[in-house]
Amino acid sequence: LTRGEFLHSPQSLPQKIKQFCYLFLHSLKRRLKHLARMSMGGARHSLTAYTPSNLIPPDFALNDHISKKGLGIITAGIFLAGEMAGSGILALPAALKGTAGPIGLLLIIFFTINSAFSGTRLGLCWIMCEERYPHLRAQVRDPYPTIGEKAVGPWGRHASTFMITLTLYGGAVVFLVLISQLLASLMVELFDIHISLCLWMVIITFFLTPITWMGTPKDFWPIAVGALLTTAAATYMIIAQGIIDSENFTTEREFSNPTPLGSFKAFSSIMFAFAGASTFPTIQADMKRRDKFHISAIMACAILFILYFPIAGIGYYSYGNDAEDNIVLSLSPGPMRYTIEILLLLHLISAFPIITNPPSQFFECLLNIEPHFNWKRCVFRTLVTFFLLFIAESIPSFGSILDFLGATSITALTFVFPPLFYMKLIDSSTNDKDWIQRRISIWERGYCWFLIIIGIIGGACATYTAVLNMVSDDFKMPCYLESLNETAGDISH
Repeated sequence: LTRGEFLHSPQSLPQKIKQFCYLFLHSLKRRLKHLARMSMGGARHSLTAYTPSNLIPPDFALNDHISKKGLGIITAGIFLAGEMAGSGILALPAALKGTAGPIGLLLIIFFTINSAFSGTRLGLCWIMCEERYPHLRAQVRDPYPTIGEKAVGPWGRHASTFMITLTLYGGAVVFLVLISQLLASLMVELFDIHISLCLWMVIITFFLTPITWMGTPKDFWPIAVGALLTTAAATYMIIAQGIIDSENFTTEREFSNPTPLGSFKAFSSIMFAFAGASTFPTIQADMKRRDKFHISAIMACAILFILYFPIAGIGYYSYGNDAEDNIVLSLSPGPMRYTIEILLLLHLISAFPIITNPPSQFFECLLNIEPHFNWKRCVFRTLVTFFLLFIAESIPSFGSILDFLGATSITALTFVFPPLFYMKLIDSSTNDKDWIQRRISIWERGYCWFLIIIGIIGGACATYTAVLNMVSDDFKMPCYLESLNETAGDISH
């Protein structure tokens, strides 16, 4: 039905309006279904890089890195920012405690610039892979490991897969601890219900386990956009409450002098906030103009900077050394804090099954578990969820887990692998005369090696600091050992 046929049809005006509404809703439904397939790319969240082939649209064009349908440049940038922004933002004010503030703020600027640079290099890696291996333009299950394999061989795939899995499952543990912290705080303030953090984690695990049985979260495509909106709203509410609290304090805030260990802790905490490099190739593969991915990557990092810099600075200077690893716990009780906690809870609970879904699908493939809903999937994912609970009960500290992940897997995926894979793919362009010949300038090669060295040295020092904090006097005892001690104390009395 063309526009002319519609306007000049003999139908009455109400009939035309009714038909127009039907056609509009039908077209909108088709677009939303396609956007669901395109945007999720197969069970993605803040940190995923697995794309099940059954979610790849069949109408991918194979010319000039342009597909007939897919994410636009701005939409892709919003999705990247939505997937990267998350729980890490809550640890930024506390990360500045060991840096005396300015050094930590400079680290945020440094990580913003270099995360954007690494993201653009990773995007160019995928462009080169598509040019050399045309089959990658149609169906790709694991783009990041594929880049690693094409760049440096099988070890690149295995190392990337391991780091991505560690990041995703580790991020799920962070989510579990954070959800429990927020719920415990809400229950005390609103209903005067006092339940320990350890018990809350058990309760939350039983609640979340059935949700993880879903096959793929393709029906939840708005989560990435919703994550950005809820995180942005919570961020600026935290900033507002921090300013209000700082004006109401009757005593001066205390600030520590910068220390090497504090700087390394800040390195890992801030690095965790920029977790998301593993999602870059996956989202790029879903774009209409994959050759324009660098614009989306820069846009995403700019959005993150707008969120991260003010909450880190205002949160730190408002609370000083009293800033908790989870800055929400430092806010004064009241309606604004409760609203912030509810917003974050909605985001984290809905995101938990998505962050655990990609690695679960990967291991289910290795174990030959059928992709449709079945009892084997339920058993496997239940075991995975309770394994994550065991880790959370063993290390019931939001900041410690976050620091360890930021120092290890996220540093590798963001600072080490992208420039390394990029240089290797550029250098290998002479291996085949049919490939486009590329060269890398001396300054760019030097900068790539600078990032790799910073990533390795900084990551190693930050890992040492994270492990040191885990065994220090300030670290919380595992929940099950604490329960045993309490039981032994009761028996002795």
